[in-house]
Amino acid sequence: MVGQEFRDALRSGKNVYGTMITSASPKMFDVMLSLNLDYVFFCDEHVAYNPETLSWMCRAYKAAGINPIVRILEPDPFMATRALDAGAGAILVPYTEKIEDVYDLVGAVKYRPLKGEKLKRLLYGKEKPTAELEAYLKNHNKNHTLLINIESPAGVANMEEFFSIRSVDGPGVDGIVIGPHDLSTSYDMPERYMSKEFLDLSCGIIKKAREFGVAAGGHNGSRGTLDLQMEWAKAGANIIMHSSDMFHFADKMQDDLNRLRELKGEKTNNERSTESI
Repeated sequence: MVGQEFRDALRSGKNVYGTMITSASPKMFDVMLSLNLDYVFFCDEHVAYNPETLSWMCRAYKAAGINPIVRILEPDPFMATRALDAGAGAILVPYTEKIEDVYDLVGAVKYRPLKGEKLKRLLYGKEKPTAELEAYLKNHNKNHTLLINIESPAGVANMEEFFSIRSVDGPGVDGIVIGPHDLSTSYDMPERYMSKEFLDLSCGIIKKAREFGVAAGGHNGSRGTLDLQMEWAKAGANIIMHSSDMFHFADKMQDDLNRLRELKGEKTNNERSTESI
């Protein structure tokens, strides 16, 4: 499910399933193909990928029919276009708060290669594209998806404005993804993911987006968070962005070794890394 098929799946409310990939091992590619994923998520905000390797991974997964989502470092249109040039099928933008930033990002993802004053006039409705230009922009950008992270009170408050932005080919924003680490911290309840307060907040964000017909989900980027992902799914999330190769390895390895320790009559290890992405 790549390109336009992936974007249209989000717009129609279909469920899409994926996980974050941190490993650049070629063997990881073979393993991922066996999981029947719709997309893979590369976090170029928090993970140290080699740029050339990331580009190869994006193109390999895309060729295998799995859409590569790349989170860029900040809400910057030039970073978005660079990630698309590298092979990303979808752009995820962190800590999105300002309507002006979202206009710029819609321009970068849905109006390439336009830039500058011409682009601004089209984005803000001060000029209409000719029929030829509109057809070109639709075709040139049909395989691009724009997702934004909702991670702060300002982002939550401005969601309706974000959803109102249109492109030449429908919605400007194709989906929202909750970042629970930043969201919980910005609401003064750091990492209290399973508290009633945080579940009400995060599930409420998902429900609101879905009421507007916008795809929504969250990336539970820490260990042992399946229960949180399930709560989001029950709230209507259709972007299921679950955990990562690194955290799944740690959870499974710890569980297996603890079973072996118990068999040997030894003390189990119940410590968990607090690392979060």
